Amino acid sequence: MKPLVLFDMDGTILNSVPTIGESCNRALQENGLPSHPISAYNGMVGNGMRILIERACPPGSGEELLQKVIDSYNRIYTEECHKPGIIYPGVPELLQTLRRKGVLTAVLTNKPQSQADALRESTFSGMLDAIWGQREGLPLKPDPTLAKALIAELGATPVAYVGDSQVDIALGKNLGLLTILMTWGSRTAEELRAADPEVVLANDAAELENRLEQALDKYLK
Repeated sequence: MKPLVLFDMDGTILNSVPTIGESCNRALQENGLPSHPISAYNGMVGNGMRILIERACPPGSGEELLQKVIDSYNRIYTEECHKPGIIYPGVPELLQTLRRKGVLTAVLTNKPQSQADALRESTFSGMLDAIWGQREGLPLKPDPTLAKALIAELGATPVAYVGDSQVDIALGKNLGLLTILMTWGSRTAEELRAADPEVVLANDAAELENRLEQALDKYLK
């Protein structure tokens, strides 16, 4: 079977926190609620849309209000997903290198599948073998169910998972995979080391490529 590298999306290969934050602020304002500095969203993202909105809304917000903000955010951010996003430097070249080596690449995100599909067309066209988002009836990351289904669908052998948050650390452990965490995403190196002192970090695409080469060399031996 071909080797497979799995990636998270937000904060890992896509610099999406500014767009997520702006979209969420618009949704909050649309419903008469205060907004947040964009930097505050670094601590809110990673666990899916529902938890993002719960964190962004004032404490004690009722279910009716939460649902209104979710609906607003879903509409606003889905529109943004149809526009080209900001891919981190060196990521397109890295994905091309992996493809030339016969390595499959796929994204697993807690975004709804409709948003994942929009980003595949607007931002990652031709770069990845699959992008899977939230699917009805399946739990979000860090539960490994969706990841295992994706791996089975591709018929590949996963060799590494690349993410940027504590959620990704947990998913990597649940899958039993080498997990590499990017420090350019939503969490700092200090936060990641606090979550797991033995975490493997990469500061840029070149460091990530080196770590993936080491993992692939072990797989091929």
